[in-house]
Amino acid sequence: MLEEPILVSAVTAYLVLVALLIGSFINLAADRLPRGESVVRPRSHCRSCGRVLDAVDLIPIGGYLIRGGRCASCRASIGISSPAVEALCGAAMLASVAAMGPWRGAALGFAALSMLGGIVLRVALRRAKRGSQPG
Repeated sequence: MLEEPILVSAVTAYLVLVALLIGSFINLAADRLPRGESVVRPRSHCRSCGRVLDAVDLIPIGGYLIRGGRCASCRASIGISSPAVEALCGAAMLASVAAMGPWRGAALGFAALSMLGGIVLRVALRRAKRGSQPG
């Protein structure tokens, strides 16, 4: 049924895109949750100047590259961890699908994304906890 190479390629591309978007959400959660902020509101914005991010800024990996790793308004550095987490999520999905095919690979890929999200969030929470302790 899913043996057509074009269909397999389309499903793989879709799964990798979804994984990149999940990576973007993992970044948002790892940024906001340690500070006790909502992952829903306010809209994504620059932490330095408050500018609401537009569609270009929100393209996983691409937004970082297009903006040169900086805010379009105040030129504050974004940091390499955001595109790195997104790329790692995309790569995990691609590797899973390549190794196991679209259906089993998707299941393994989403399991890997869940584990990666948990690890990234745990690291962010530990860093925030260390930063709030008296030195």
